[in-house]
Amino acid sequence: MRFIGVAAIVCLAVGFSACGSSTATLSSNGVSSPSSQPQTCATRGGTLVSLQETDFEHLDPGIAYASLEYASVFATQRPLYSNKPNSVEPTPDLAESMPVISEGGKLVTVHIRHGIHFSPPVNREVTSADVAYAMDRGANPNVATPYFEAYFSAIEGAPQATGGPIPGIRTPNPYTIVFKLTRPLGQLVADALVLPVTAPVPKEYALKYDEQKPSKYSDYMVATGPYMFKNNAEGKVLGIGYIVGQSATLVRNPNWNPKTDFRPACLNEIQIKIGGDATVLAEQTVAGKNIVFQEATPSSVLRQAYEHHRNQLEIAPAGIEHYIGVNNSSGPFQNEDLRKALYVALDRNALNKLAGGSLVASNATHMIYPTIPGFEQAGGYKGPQGSQFDFNQHFEGDPQLAAEYIKKAGYPSGKYTGGGTVTIVASTTPSQRGQAEIVNQTLNSLGFQTKLSEVEKPAMYSKYCGVPKEKITICPSVEWGADFADPQTILNVTFNGKFIKPEGSVNFSLTNYPWLNSEMTKGEEILGNQQRAEYWAKLDDQVIEHAMAIPFEWSKPALVAGSTVQGVGQLWNAGTWDYSYTSLK
Repeated sequence: MRFIGVAAIVCLAVGFSACGSSTATLSSNGVSSPSSQPQTCATRGGTLVSLQETDFEHLDPGIAYASLEYASVFATQRPLYSNKPNSVEPTPDLAESMPVISEGGKLVTVHIRHGIHFSPPVNREVTSADVAYAMDRGANPNVATPYFEAYFSAIEGAPQATGGPIPGIRTPNPYTIVFKLTRPLGQLVADALVLPVTAPVPKEYALKYDEQKPSKYSDYMVATGPYMFKNNAEGKVLGIGYIVGQSATLVRNPNWNPKTDFRPACLNEIQIKIGGDATVLAEQTVAGKNIVFQEATPSSVLRQAYEHHRNQLEIAPAGIEHYIGVNNSSGPFQNEDLRKALYVALDRNALNKLAGGSLVASNATHMIYPTIPGFEQAGGYKGPQGSQFDFNQHFEGDPQLAAEYIKKAGYPSGKYTGGGTVTIVASTTPSQRGQAEIVNQTLNSLGFQTKLSEVEKPAMYSKYCGVPKEKITICPSVEWGADFADPQTILNVTFNGKFIKPEGSVNFSLTNYPWLNSEMTKGEEILGNQQRAEYWAKLDDQVIEHAMAIPFEWSKPALVAGSTVQGVGQLWNAGTWDYSYTSLK
């Protein structure tokens, strides 16, 4: 799961005249958007200071899987494909052209560019063998790429691989790599080549680090992008270019050739400072010059920036989705009508205000969120077409309709009288704590007895909501961000029962219906972006029709920059500042 890992936002109604405005209106009011920011440098050179409250968890391109990490990883590494900051469509990066899918979707061929070199101390040209090794290490348990199984298990031999050469990955020459598949999943594999695990890794340099458990490659990693983590002559990064919990420093990669890259790489250096209070860091950013805050803006500073420094504020049109995980497999909500009763009883407008209000959030009517293919086919902002499910129409909540659904579930009084205790596990993040209280009160009003527990967000996922044996009934504010612009990345691992794992599961509703599993497995093999968008949009309708989860908010992350920064955010990465495009005025 790709967690966004940003600070909580609460939109205060007082003084926010733009709450409810469209992206176009916000843009005309002086707030920038990643979709329209300049893609050229204001000036070249200079040092940018980037503040972040949160430390990195993984900087190894084979392991990195969070929005904050991606900002640095994609500035220092060149995967086969990357997203330009104003687009969710992949652009050839290390590759010289788009992938070729053949043999009925069972073969994917990629040609890579000549003249791309590793940073010191490796200093040689990148070949297809380096990409093959990077993919091999994705299956190495010492590396354990978190999304490898979901997107690359169809590669011949990948399920059995443990770090050695994967038979289905072939390099017929130094500039060609071929992926042979056991199932016709060519479109999915081709789309997934935008992920950082495809960034080349030199085997002769990295193998000794990858043989350690866990791999120590991140302590000595080399770069192919315009920037590199500062290192010493032996290539050591840890303690030099990255000091745990304190700082990271990106400097120019002397072996980067701009003729091979689409990035302008305006800055000379990026100094990343780690730690501190989010509100204080954001305040320093708004008052400063050559500085950015690389996480979502806390409410008080967002208010200040919107009212007085709009030219220093960015609001992305989409980031992630928030929804309520409702246990479909055990407890009372195995009953679909009880799920619909909770769905329609909730005041989702109130949940949305706590998530940020309409300045930084949109009411969610289904799972596929804006900017992802399939969004419009699933009904866009209005929600599923056709039947327009009545329980999905009342954002303010409808207790009377909820009572009717409870009666359909077999409780004539319109209140739940089935006994037992509904367990709720929520994050201690302020906005999510408030959302949990609303969910708890709504359940009580419907007749359910509840037990609400609040834990730190990482524990919410790792110890409770992501552990099926805990049988948590309600996870009131889980979040999900697409791994790349394909609707399958939103729906498959989150609602297909075959991906339920004993630990680290992201199917938070424990949805495991054989008919849905079968339809999703068929959808994996659909070729063509338009066809995939249409197919998965219909499955989105199914998820909503059967109330398998309760979506309530599509985020629009807001970030701030100093007064002399021409910031460029990553549309595909929750608006995070793009180090390779941002410049100083």
